Order: sequence, then structure tokens, then C-alpha cells
Amino acid sequence: MKIYGRTDHSDSELEILCETNLVADPTILRELASFLYRCADSIENQGENWGYEHFESNEFENSKFVVFNPDIVDA
Repeated sequence: MKIYGRTDHSDSELEILCETNLVADPTILRELASFLYRCADSIENQGENWGYEHFESNEFENSKFVVFNPDIVDA
């Protein structure tokens, strides 16, 4: 597993992160956990036909969380 990120500058490049901090209440953590399970199921069921998906929540202001299929991403 590799975790990538970028700053809030539009021209920033993706970089491998050595630490990630998530500040969220239990409701959002459960939504995120459910999202990750759905992504895992989709990768297993659809294989290379599944590329990526964005986590969407009203509580996830000005942040993006995207899961990519490791079978199609050369990272």
C-alpha cells in the first residue's frame, strides 16, 4: 500500500506521504470504512474494469479521498 497526497495548490504534484492524519467524528469514520469496503468488493468483483472512486461526504470539506485500483495504477 502506498499513500499519496498533494497540497491545496492546484499545480502541486502527487507525493508519497510518510504520515497521514485524519480528524473525523465516528459517523464519518464509519462512512469512510464502509466506502473502503465497497471499493475492496468492487476491485475483487470487477478486476481491471474498476479504476477508482472518490469518497464523497458533506463533512469532508475541501478535501478529496480517492481509492485507485492497484492492478491498473503503476505506482
